[in-house]
Amino acid sequence: MILPRDLLRRAGAALADQPAFIDGGRRRSWGDMDRRADRLAAALQGLGVGKGDVCAVLAHDRVEVIEHWFACLKLGALRVGINWRYAPREMLHLLHDSSARVLLVEASCVPLLAGELDALRRAGLILIGFGAGHDLPLDYETLLAAADRPATLPALGEDDLVAISYTTGTTGLPKGALWTQRGVRDALVYSSLMLGLRQSDIYFAPFPMAGVPLLCGSLGLVNGMTVLLPDGDFEAARALELLAEHRATTGIFVPTMLQRVLEQHAAGHHDLSALRMVSYGSSPATPQLIRTAMSQLGCELIQLYGLTEATAGWLSFLQHEDHLRALDGRPELLTSCGRPALHVDLSIRSEQGEALGPDEVGEIWVQGTVNTPGYLNRPDENAELFSGDWLRTHDLGRLDADGYLYLTDRKKFLIITGGYNVYPVTVEAVLAEHPAVREVAVVGAP
Repeated sequence: MILPRDLLRRAGAALADQPAFIDGGRRRSWGDMDRRADRLAAALQGLGVGKGDVCAVLAHDRVEVIEHWFACLKLGALRVGINWRYAPREMLHLLHDSSARVLLVEASCVPLLAGELDALRRAGLILIGFGAGHDLPLDYETLLAAADRPATLPALGEDDLVAISYTTGTTGLPKGALWTQRGVRDALVYSSLMLGLRQSDIYFAPFPMAGVPLLCGSLGLVNGMTVLLPDGDFEAARALELLAEHRATTGIFVPTMLQRVLEQHAAGHHDLSALRMVSYGSSPATPQLIRTAMSQLGCELIQLYGLTEATAGWLSFLQHEDHLRALDGRPELLTSCGRPALHVDLSIRSEQGEALGPDEVGEIWVQGTVNTPGYLNRPDENAELFSGDWLRTHDLGRLDADGYLYLTDRKKFLIITGGYNVYPVTVEAVLAEHPAVREVAVVGAP
């Protein structure tokens, strides 16, 4: 049985000198990552942290965030990422809801919780700081340097929990989707396979790794490729500099990021000739944006559709060949998010849970090993999340006769006007085609 920590151990041994992460001027090899994760696991164990305990992190996308994640994988601890953009109320909710025992904080993020740190410490939360200038009780690098004995790693199983990934809740407070060892492993392996990632790749991962994008930054566990971190908050100009400087071969963007990169690229002279593939997803991309990207970047494009509740494992892929087919007589494919991935089954269901036929709109249900076992502390929502071993996404869509998935909208965003169903994303797609429109959002008015 191979679990995520075994993938790290293998990469650390077989690819010890292969660059694993680039973070600004810092580089870590796979050997470095394995050793430093070992030391952090030992340090955490020395503080009384073990299997099943929750270790949270509040930071920008730094290599320490990945080391913290890898240490959790080794210990069987549950990782919780806290988005630094959250309000203090939301940050505290995550810490309390998850019963976190440890909080790793980047020095620049300490002021975000400055008024709460004393109370958190008195409540028993172990506070560890990294980066110059923090004044927290424990220092990250000091702990690693003092960890001179290896951690005693516990036995782990495929159903053991490995992370709590928080997503937006219907009450306004984030809710935590539980991820298992099996789910993380399968999401990494099958996503890497479907994307065609290689050991020689340099993969640009500009998403904030507090949540789902953590797995984007972990894809190198499967093949030993190098992951290029964004060196601070995402800025299109800086992203282009990094892509050119490091000869990045692949990467991932949300459509708004891609739009800004294309605008900057059109106005500049960045050498992106090393790019062989760019993936995009997390929100709808207009056909015009896709066509512009194909023309301007001159590389393969792959569109993705996934869910936090499916361990960030992408559920469908619109492959490069599908993009070419769209330009050769099937333009509607540019509004599709592709065919189901190898590791999941997708089904379109009616309100009564009955399977619908081709091109009938209904709720998208997912079956597969990447499905979450549920939300933390949300029994009522868990009762509505599953039907047998199918996960209900609350996304509306249809499958055509060729198996392509078309997203319609979120169920809760549906507008009923004059007796007709109107999907905001459909209206948005039409408006976005106008050259004077850069971004658009459609909502229903009472």
